[in-house]
Amino acid sequence: MSADEIGIPLQAFDALLHSPNIPTVCRALNMYQVAAAYTRLSGGNPLEPLAADVREVAREILSRPPVEAGDDIRAGFDHLSALNVLTTLAEPDDVELITGVLDRATDDEIRAVASLAADTARRKAGSAG
Repeated sequence: MSADEIGIPLQAFDALLHSPNIPTVCRALNMYQVAAAYTRLSGGNPLEPLAADVREVAREILSRPPVEAGDDIRAGFDHLSALNVLTTLAEPDDVELITGVLDRATDDEIRAVASLAADTARRKAGSAG
């Protein structure tokens, strides 16, 4: 089943992912993670063709300080969304970036998700060697 068949056109998702509005980007990252979670039930992630872009956006977010709280986003939600998607998409070369976020995080939820993302990257590093 394609992304269009289930109502998630890839062009629309890509527009959300590359929006200049951080809360919109976070929604796109969260949409990807939900679609990835449904993979077990549906047999495939309809957003998979954009996995490399999703990973790159997540890495970009983590290379900056977390957002401050605003009217439409809570403090650090950008990092939380990026780390959440990296629990699926992290690669071995993401370990340093993720552990840097983990070392600087003061929020327990961000630390927990960063730990899971780092585990994913390490596991992939171990299986590649």
